[in-house]
Amino acid sequence: MRNKLLYLILGLSFFMFSCNEWLNVEPEDEISEEKLFSTGNGFRHALNGIYYSMESINLYGKNLTWGDVDALGQVYDYSKSGRVGDMQYGADNYDWEYYDFKPIITSIWKEAYNIVANCNNLVQQIEHAEPEKFEKGWWERNMIWGEALVLRAFIQFDMLRLFAPSPAANPGERKFIPYVDIYPSYVSNPKTVDECLDLIARDLRDAKQLLWKFDSARTFSVNDNFKTDAGFLVNRGFHMNYWAATALLARVYLYAQKEDEALEQANEVIRFASQTRAFGMANNYSRGDRKCYADVIFGLHVIDLLKYNSAVNEMENENRARYLCVSELERNYFGEDLEKEDIAGEEIMKSNDYRFTYWVEDIKNQHNYFRFRKYDAMTSGSTKSVIEISDHLVPLLRMSEMYYIASEILCKRGAEGLSKAKTYLTYVKKCRGLKDRDASMINIARADANEFMDILINDMRREWLGEGQIYFIYKRLNKDIPEAQGRFVKASESVFVVPLPDIETNIN
Repeated sequence: MRNKLLYLILGLSFFMFSCNEWLNVEPEDEISEEKLFSTGNGFRHALNGIYYSMESINLYGKNLTWGDVDALGQVYDYSKSGRVGDMQYGADNYDWEYYDFKPIITSIWKEAYNIVANCNNLVQQIEHAEPEKFEKGWWERNMIWGEALVLRAFIQFDMLRLFAPSPAANPGERKFIPYVDIYPSYVSNPKTVDECLDLIARDLRDAKQLLWKFDSARTFSVNDNFKTDAGFLVNRGFHMNYWAATALLARVYLYAQKEDEALEQANEVIRFASQTRAFGMANNYSRGDRKCYADVIFGLHVIDLLKYNSAVNEMENENRARYLCVSELERNYFGEDLEKEDIAGEEIMKSNDYRFTYWVEDIKNQHNYFRFRKYDAMTSGSTKSVIEISDHLVPLLRMSEMYYIASEILCKRGAEGLSKAKTYLTYVKKCRGLKDRDASMINIARADANEFMDILINDMRREWLGEGQIYFIYKRLNKDIPEAQGRFVKASESVFVVPLPDIETNIN
């Protein structure tokens, strides 16, 4: 069972301490590495170690999801959160030099490229490994190989999205970050945004070829996508499976402004989901599925997630509350679909949208404070096995994103395309509990292409609360970011490009 393994790379050292050392990462003990990769189980341990490293608080356990990257997207109101310096004064203000925030930027970079080194070593080792080493032969060998390729693409795509402009900002031939695909790598050669995107897409296409046999429509088990008591080969939702690689490729192509290619990849996942009922967007909230994990294509099982969350999101007492609140929820997120209800003389906001009902709490006697509770621990009244998954899951790729990508592209393609786009977005909204009578649903039916795009972006904001994607919506489109009191953060490179850490500013 993956989440109970030791997650050890066993004898490999991937820690960096000075400029460019992340490129020159070598095993402490060559014999230990030789032993590690002498059996199929060793390759399994190496892959699990990579996933475990991704769960760090500096990466997808917090800062690249519901933490600092969401703060960059102006998601939170810190007036009731106590002191959350890195998010409140650093990321929220784009103050890259803020003393609590600057070290986090450095840690994100270091830890991300440590993982890239892990991936590259694993890829090079498995490329020459005999299939007989593995319990399932070439089938398993190709699966591990493909996952390692997707992971190095996934990590470096996020580094590109943070540390370089988007194609929409016309970065030209300027070079920002390297794309590292060999191990060990002694020289860091930064590349243009387009060069990085081409290499990311290449790795994902190669990975799809390797993963197809393992995760094809005939072999991918919908029921076993997430489990807490299954083996290494079963938990495909916790692994970069074929459909995750396809979904990620759709995301990458859309970012690269290659809409035909993005639509092709999104449609592949949509067809698979409709034919097999995979990634079904079902309402299982009453069973404890607060994260809607049934439609998560890939997510991480973060063992310490509740501990990370409690550090900035805990109710100490009624008069000294400390929690993250969603910023201007009525204006920026659910406004048109909210209704006021009087409960014991107190007006409380309600909505048919499950994402409001289960991810946000309108705090009684605290007007306009909407506590963010998506990552709270589940309590009584829920199914234990579902809670075990939901409490520790950080979603990273969702089925809804495939409908969003298709909708965004199709809405620009005449009346027929707009009609199809409306069908997709309506489907997502209905799966999240909205009714035909709700304002946003009525607005979809009436919308032209430009109006539809605004409604679509609004739904993305609802869907991706706490998942680290809201900032990247505006960066990809080079649009101003909505913040409090009807203001906007103006789209600019100073907002959308995180400076490289000091240890890497002499990249050549």
